[in-house]
Amino acid sequence: MGEYQSANRLVYDTMTKCISNGSFEEGSIELLPAFFALATANICIGGPRLKKAENFLVSAFWNLLKSTSDESETRSDDSDISKAEINRFKAGLHKTFGRFFLAKNEPEAFNNALEHLTKGIDLECHEFGPESYRMCSSYFYMGELFKKENEL
Repeated sequence: MGEYQSANRLVYDTMTKCISNGSFEEGSIELLPAFFALATANICIGGPRLKKAENFLVSAFWNLLKSTSDESETRSDDSDISKAEINRFKAGLHKTFGRFFLAKNEPEAFNNALEHLTKGIDLECHEFGPESYRMCSSYFYMGELFKKENEL
């Protein structure tokens, strides 16, 4: 558990420095991997830290939404972020939301976890193919979800 807390602190401090020194804006799409790492660390810590994980996921969702909307002022056609990368971000967001709902360990969270994991797997399958090694973690979390469903 201490490793997750150390990683959480390191990623958070690094992200804060990148924002404060102007490397990235607070709403930058390039910060999504950091938000995913922070959410994942807090999911792994569990308990009351799940609320922090949810906040990081909501921030990631908001940054992705702002960056990809048609009305976005920050988005430009010559952006360094490709459509494939945006789809990977969307897949990562859904997969991490799925893990979040899975960690809540509540019967009503099952459908939300199933929905998000399914969307994440669908996006990943379109990019990598259903038999790619990159799909392993997504299939693992889906298996964990069905295992927990049987336990509840």
